[in-house]
Amino acid sequence: MIYSFSSLPKDKTDVGGKAYMLAMMTQLGVRVPKGFILDARPNHQELETICQAFGERFCVAVRSSATGEDSKEHSFAGQNASFLFIDTREALESAIDQCFDSILQESSTSYRQHFLGSTKALPMNVVVQAMVDARYAGVFFSKDPRNEEKGWILEYIEGVGEDLVSGKRTPVRVHEGNVSSEITPEQMEEIIDVSRLLETKYNQDFDIEWAIDIYGAVHLLQARPITAKNSISQIKSVASEELERLKRTYSKDTTWDGQTFAELSINPSTFSTELWSDSFKKNAAFDKALRRIGYLGYRDMEENESILDNVFGKNYVNLTKLAPLFFGPMPYSIQPLPRPHLKFRFSKINLKTILYTPKTVYNMIAAGLNVNSHRQEFINMASKDLIGFSTIMDRPNDLNCYRSWNDDELKSRLLKEKTVFTRDTLVWPYVLISLTETTIQTLHSLLANIFDDHKASDLIRHWTGYGVKTETYEMGRYFRKACARPELRSMFLEKYGHRGPGELDLISRRWSELGDDAFYDMSIEEYEKSKTHHAFVDVEAEIRQFNSFKKTLVLEEWHLLKDLIELREKWKMAILKPFAHFRYILMEFGRRYELNTDDVFWLNAEEIVQFNKSVHLPLIRERKHRSKLFNNFNFSAVTSIQEIERALNSQHAENDNLKGEGISPGLVKGEILVISDPNKWKSIKWPANPIIVAESTDPGWTPVFTKAKGIIVSKGGVLSHCAIVAREMGIPAVSGIINCHNTFKGGENVWLDGNDGTIRII
Repeated sequence: MIYSFSSLPKDKTDVGGKAYMLAMMTQLGVRVPKGFILDARPNHQELETICQAFGERFCVAVRSSATGEDSKEHSFAGQNASFLFIDTREALESAIDQCFDSILQESSTSYRQHFLGSTKALPMNVVVQAMVDARYAGVFFSKDPRNEEKGWILEYIEGVGEDLVSGKRTPVRVHEGNVSSEITPEQMEEIIDVSRLLETKYNQDFDIEWAIDIYGAVHLLQARPITAKNSISQIKSVASEELERLKRTYSKDTTWDGQTFAELSINPSTFSTELWSDSFKKNAAFDKALRRIGYLGYRDMEENESILDNVFGKNYVNLTKLAPLFFGPMPYSIQPLPRPHLKFRFSKINLKTILYTPKTVYNMIAAGLNVNSHRQEFINMASKDLIGFSTIMDRPNDLNCYRSWNDDELKSRLLKEKTVFTRDTLVWPYVLISLTETTIQTLHSLLANIFDDHKASDLIRHWTGYGVKTETYEMGRYFRKACARPELRSMFLEKYGHRGPGELDLISRRWSELGDDAFYDMSIEEYEKSKTHHAFVDVEAEIRQFNSFKKTLVLEEWHLLKDLIELREKWKMAILKPFAHFRYILMEFGRRYELNTDDVFWLNAEEIVQFNKSVHLPLIRERKHRSKLFNNFNFSAVTSIQEIERALNSQHAENDNLKGEGISPGLVKGEILVISDPNKWKSIKWPANPIIVAESTDPGWTPVFTKAKGIIVSKGGVLSHCAIVAREMGIPAVSGIINCHNTFKGGENVWLDGNDGTIRII
């Protein structure tokens, strides 16, 4: 059906936010270019009617308006198609068809997957609107999306506004209280008046696109609620609260390690945080693992005290608490870089450490001898226990397997699974992680005596990368094969379906849930070629070539290390099956409590079994919002209160910085990844915390955004597509770093401050 802007019923809200607001502004008396809304592809007669309505020499814009687009929650900024200066019937028909089809393009699909949790296409509508011959075009925010305290902000360029919102041209910016030499006060006031009218009517802040024609008339082209949820003021407030909490709770010399258990250093949901934290408490898995190896364990710690702390929403091992668990009180601290090792601390000398020194030294010697002489026995025991564990814990990848259980059975199973997992299941994995670190240290010492520290590190990195064939490697090989041969995908999911992206947080969907969406298309030729990318080396042959009598010891340590790494990965594969069932149980609770998707994961175990909607729904909303704010922070793998405070206060040398414009707030540390072709995003080797660098971005970059921790662009203002989508996804971003895509080579480590537009190379 065809609706004119002036005739659209007020209750016809399913035409998409863009079309609906254009119609409502027209009916409020705002100067909006004449236009029509199509909720389906027009037939021949309908197309003829549209052409006749604009006159013989028409020139129109054809723009998409999907359901949910330009809403308060999601802008879908630029994800669907728009066409300008359409002036023939044939071009109009083609543009309308392409707009309807654009809901299926990859960028729009990725956007829906990220925000809505589904790739399902939304109903599409199309706007056909008279084209404005613009002298100036721009955007107006009734509140600065980066900092509401600064008031409104306006940006504009000469000509039509497409290059502004796409980020191809950096605009002139005008803040509240300032004037423009090109936009008259009267024209500015007309735009502001429309904004005030919409704010009053709809009780929310607006983002308005406008154009001024060659005669000086102001035309309103689009209005949508501001979608950025994480303003600088909110981020600064939560950062200040969290820093004060850390100062109150921990001593000023506390150091945290996010490297040894790197996969836990994520921004996890509440239940996942509780689960992993409980495994690091007294008499739980990590304590049992330490005592099994021969270390002291948690004997002097409180019953409920964990050494896994949540810092700015991420999990870190508390190194200050960890050190005494090995040998007792001592004037040393654990330094995790480049590998975990003890470092003497004069400040730790006190009466207690002096009195305990003889006992500590004895414990160190005894534990060292026990570990070194019994590692093969540990490997044999862990291998034997893995067989029994895998048999007992072999469970179906069935999301609905708890549907028939009654409430009491489900609650009892959740609490029992939690106890077993945190106290027993993780013991061998933690033992193997500890033994792996110890063996790497021993191997590094041997190699450093033969060569030097740098060569030793290079050899270990090379051998562990190309001399070990783990379960994870096999899974990756099988995944690529399933991408190339769709008939194998069901078998892949049967074997590995309990795993998935971000798998150590239970809020993340498993591959079995994703189904075909877990894969990307790959040709047989590409798969065959990919098999040659990873060439294994004969490490034993390399070691036998050493001109040193220590090569026998090196070979022995290498065999142990290889066995430990491979066994550790097998255990991880095994424990993730029962771990996935926590997700299935929680999903069933969420269904019974009629919660929105993923809400149940923001409750701890006690809150789940004692669920009260009026009490816990506000708590869920608060935790989700706080977690989104914490996503703007990403500190070093090894951090401290002092480093966090320095980073938050931007205490660094000015000459180390690159200064641009913050277009999405947040502070993040990561590795530069320069991307020139976003279509190749699936073949990129992504670092752990990628900071994407590009000349400019457009909606086709959405799949890249889903993997980015930060974004740096040369062009684009705070109201460009890049800025809008980055803010919605909570990704810190900086614009105006001139020639950044050529200046950076890739691999540089930087601090990106989206609050003040600073890039600091470290």
